[in-house]
Amino acid sequence: MKPEKRVAERYAYPARIEYLLEAGPSGELQNGVAINISQSGLALYAFSPLAEGQEIVITSALPVDHRRAKIRWVRHEHDCMYKTGVKFINGAIRADEKPRRA
Repeated sequence: MKPEKRVAERYAYPARIEYLLEAGPSGELQNGVAINISQSGLALYAFSPLAEGQEIVITSALPVDHRRAKIRWVRHEHDCMYKTGVKFINGAIRADEKPRRA
């Protein structure tokens, strides 16, 4: 069994999200579905491939103070579905909006 690498506890957070690609066309929103969230990042299903190291800006309302994030890993799950891990850049869950535990 692999040791846990996460630095923060994660919480279930099933929600539709929208994000902008930092290097993408100006104003083009992408859609995804959040799976879980922590103080340090988010797991989501993206419907178009993202690249490790790529930065995104989350435009949907989330319980984080900052919206900028970096893609840490991507797994092609099915057809046009990519399970993706992102790390928040200067992001943290606000105490008054903490979701339920996973």
